[in-house]
Amino acid sequence: MNLIVLFLCLSFSVFAVDFTLFTEPKTGTHLLIPILEELTGKKVYWAPEFSNTPYKECAYSPMDLESSDSFLFSTDHVPWDRLTMERVWNETKRKRAFLHLHAPYSLTMENYLTEKKYINFFVKRDPRDQVVSLMNHYKYVDKNNKSLNDLPSDEEKLLFLIQTRLKNTVLSFKGWMQSPLCCVLDFHKLMGSHGGDATDREALEELKKIAKALSIQLTDVHLLILYKKHFGKGWNFFRGKVGAWRDYFNEEHKTATKKEIGHLLIELGYEADDQW
Repeated sequence: MNLIVLFLCLSFSVFAVDFTLFTEPKTGTHLLIPILEELTGKKVYWAPEFSNTPYKECAYSPMDLESSDSFLFSTDHVPWDRLTMERVWNETKRKRAFLHLHAPYSLTMENYLTEKKYINFFVKRDPRDQVVSLMNHYKYVDKNNKSLNDLPSDEEKLLFLIQTRLKNTVLSFKGWMQSPLCCVLDFHKLMGSHGGDATDREALEELKKIAKALSIQLTDVHLLILYKKHFGKGWNFFRGKVGAWRDYFNEEHKTATKKEIGHLLIELGYEADDQW
């Protein structure tokens, strides 16, 4: 059966739509990468040789992204100028790959993708679950964040991330959700029954959105085989549980989150009001 899937995927890859994968951290990127690779016959390209210069401090606010002439591929790295972006683009095409970046939304980047006639895949996720996942990432995978890891408890680490990272992250990426270039996927549906708040049928509908965006036709059976083959195999996959923030947030975390992004949770449809 896997050979049939591979044959069909490679057959359609010649006609696949050109695309990028610009996502937020901790939104299921490592589930999407192998699915997109198998569907299109392309490999992911991270452009590491172009993205190794970090900011010493955050040098811009999220609102600066709207009018920036640079290409911001991460909230903690130096922006690329157009020449660098063209070099990255040419390298991506040379490798017959698709570009993955944690690229904040900007009109400059959206216009660039429009110019190149590319679409983008983006995953939306409840920011509260995201920040919990980020804390666990620093706890179990990336232990180099000294400011965070010097804090003595998970409760203090979570509060630190809520107060220093949450609002900036939401504001930096939310523009992709309204972009006409984006195939926007829903994290809680993409997790299906594994996440505890959706069904595998809902996960299938997200996969069908991917196939449709790529102009690839596969049966529901083939898409589910592909999904089950890759779910939970990512190197930094933790749990994927939807609503996990409820297991971690105390009243101080809730108060801080409402202060930072309470109105954004309502705007993005995660809450009806601030009575949560």
